[in-house]
Amino acid sequence: MARSARFFGAIVVAVIAGLLGSGGVAAQETESFTLQPGGTATITFEAFCTNYGQNFPDQIEAPDALAQPELQKALAYIEEQGLAANAADALDAQYGLWRVIGAADSPQGGAIAANVVNAANTGIPAPSGTSLLDAVQAGQVTVSVASWEPIGQPVEIGDLTDHFYGRGTLRVENTSNQTLTLYHPIGALYAPTEVGDQTMAAYATEIEVQNPQTIEVTQTSQPTELPETSAGVGQTLLPILSSLTLGAIALGLRLKRRSIQRTDSREM
Repeated sequence: MARSARFFGAIVVAVIAGLLGSGGVAAQETESFTLQPGGTATITFEAFCTNYGQNFPDQIEAPDALAQPELQKALAYIEEQGLAANAADALDAQYGLWRVIGAADSPQGGAIAANVVNAANTGIPAPSGTSLLDAVQAGQVTVSVASWEPIGQPVEIGDLTDHFYGRGTLRVENTSNQTLTLYHPIGALYAPTEVGDQTMAAYATEIEVQNPQTIEVTQTSQPTELPETSAGVGQTLLPILSSLTLGAIALGLRLKRRSIQRTDSREM
């Protein structure tokens, strides 16, 4: 009986763990991601300046354009090498980006800047799915900048002392009636809200997806679509846990009766 009870208990634990682990929030790689109708994604991005000599933007708009291919390739190299993690490396990489764009007055920079310039002549693989920019144009998704701030301290850049790169988050919602496979393109351009400030060219560093989950409600014949919240999970677990508990009690009673019957047989 003890072994049977332990076995049944293990099944209960496994079922509960599986249900709790089936939530709709998932951190994904920075390539393609899938959004169901009504699903949302939060994309963390890093962005570098594209206009030498202009001020760093305090606020930026959601992306609506794409940088030239050479700049995309240079940004892909910066992301791949993790150059944004160190302020000195990031600044040298920024000089390389300005050289790729053709800013004649920009400092030439050092070895990192030269590598960024060389990377502009290489190729980068295209992610599968639909670019966020195309999905916005098609009316399939809405996008909005949720946060934006500079990285590090201001530095001397020519005649200015200013920031040159920053980090933000972009919120995406699937407003269509179909499941979409999307990606944040490298080199997406975030225009400033203040005319004359820098336009920022970005790449994604992290994507968190939250999709709605369709849950079958036992009291009705119609499935009910609920958001992924702790309350929704609790409502789903309650009837399941009740059934499992009743099953455990019934199993225990059957095993106990069998034990009593065997005892009576031996006594007879």
